[in-house]
Amino acid sequence: MFSDERNARIDHYDTLDLAGLLVLERHSPRDVDLLVSIGRHYLKQHQFDRCHDYYSRALAVDPDDGWTHLFMGNLCYGLSCYDEAAAYFRNAIELLPEVACPHWCLADVYDKQGYWERTEHHYRRAVEVDPTDTKSKQKLEDWLADNRSARQNS
Repeated sequence: MFSDERNARIDHYDTLDLAGLLVLERHSPRDVDLLVSIGRHYLKQHQFDRCHDYYSRALAVDPDDGWTHLFMGNLCYGLSCYDEAAAYFRNAIELLPEVACPHWCLADVYDKQGYWERTEHHYRRAVEVDPTDTKSKQKLEDWLADNRSARQNS
């Protein structure tokens, strides 16, 4: 999906600790992949405000980067900010039309909000977008099984 050069750069960022990434930021303050990598480190440290700041900066640099929308959506979802998460996941769906993950992420949000038809639609859509994605298939199967059980018990 990305160029070989961009993949290599992202792989390099994945080998660095936060201090190393922050040193690089001084020289490349508008590198979206670097900003997202720094944000991910803050997320792992449960420094959610800093994570949000870096993801926001990445979106300011490139508002059309679907992956950054996906990361921001996951941050919002983890913080139970479901309406915000849904908005970011919808953006990711639009910007990454051939990627299944934004669909099942949005389905997860709708599931939390109790929108069952929307939930099922997006789990199914994830499988349609990428029939080889095992996580999409598993999420749909699990949701359908849980939903069947809930209907039988009611």
